[in-house]
Amino acid sequence: MASLDLSDEVLTDHARKNLSILEAIRRNKTISRTDISKITKLNIVTVSNYVNNYIEQGLVSEKGLDISSGGRRPTMVELNPQFGYVVGVDLGLKRIIATLTDLEANPLAKTIMRRPTEGEEEVVQTLIKAINEVIDKAQVDTFKIKGICIGASGVIDKEAGTIHSTAGTVSIYVPITSVIEQKFNIPAYLENDATAAAYGEWSLGLGHTADIKVLLYMHSGVGCGIIIDGEIYAGASGTAGEPSIKEPEVEHVPCWIGKKCPVAPWTEDIWMANDAKEAILKGVESRIKSLVKGDLEKIDMYTIFEAAKDKDELAMKVLEDAGRTLGVKIAFLINLFNPSLVVIGGGIEQGGAIFLDGVKEMVRKYAFEEMANAVKIVPARLGGDSACLGAASLVIRRVFTHM
Repeated sequence: MASLDLSDEVLTDHARKNLSILEAIRRNKTISRTDISKITKLNIVTVSNYVNNYIEQGLVSEKGLDISSGGRRPTMVELNPQFGYVVGVDLGLKRIIATLTDLEANPLAKTIMRRPTEGEEEVVQTLIKAINEVIDKAQVDTFKIKGICIGASGVIDKEAGTIHSTAGTVSIYVPITSVIEQKFNIPAYLENDATAAAYGEWSLGLGHTADIKVLLYMHSGVGCGIIIDGEIYAGASGTAGEPSIKEPEVEHVPCWIGKKCPVAPWTEDIWMANDAKEAILKGVESRIKSLVKGDLEKIDMYTIFEAAKDKDELAMKVLEDAGRTLGVKIAFLINLFNPSLVVIGGGIEQGGAIFLDGVKEMVRKYAFEEMANAVKIVPARLGGDSACLGAASLVIRRVFTHM
């Protein structure tokens, strides 16, 4: 079973019409053929032919009549979300989150497991375990599962099904999609986690509710997903979105002397845990220490978020500094892409207003005024589920285009 690319696929005219019509139905819940025609700008005869085909296949059903201002009342149609199911997986730096959804991206089951820190085989086996568990929890007919998409951090080789880590975790050079397909007998796909999350935010979050020309999704400080005119920008090799260079040498990149160099590889939490630990070791009093019962190695960004809610001074300072650090990188990307919307996710958005204010401060300082005035910076609407729901949405997209 050959793995197929989700984000780089060149759509035929038929596939584009499928996607346009079915997305209009999905987003509006119930809708008339006339309104689909208005939204998609396809003529009513074309819309009716396509919709009738979906009804015959069981993907769409008719439901009642719409209110009419005069004349014949139009028949409403709706998506049959149980026509099929999809699995989306976030293969994160520290956790694996798997979710199974219907074709409206409604989560029916979810499981979270700790990602092994060593050994690619251990990572793959944990991934398989997570997929198995979420399918068992959902109790759906496995023959109706249309695909499994894995959103993974790093540079993705979709043809080989491998992951080259850029954030210090173990790389996976076994053909992960082939392994998943052979195990479950279900089509498997691989996508960068930030790209999957960007698509999820566009498809299910804020992106489609406004006139968004360019959407950037910042996955903590590690990755970046790019949506242009509703399409994923994947680049020449399908790996666009790494907002850093390979670990630089000081002689070529002097700012590498400082660990928070904007072009250097970053940790997922933008060094927040490390900064808090260093401050506490220097004698700074903080609730963070009591939250981890004195074991400073257990400090993570979620510890800092919790302490900040209690107005802990160190936690708030660490959050604000991390926001400013990310803000410099985002300002550079805003100048480069001139986006309408920047979505911040990957868990770091839970830093709240203190963190976002730091980001916005640096954007105002370093982005050119014309670009800064055109952009809105918001936390991910899908929160920590952006990548797994985005991965699921990419499979749904493929189901729609191939009707």
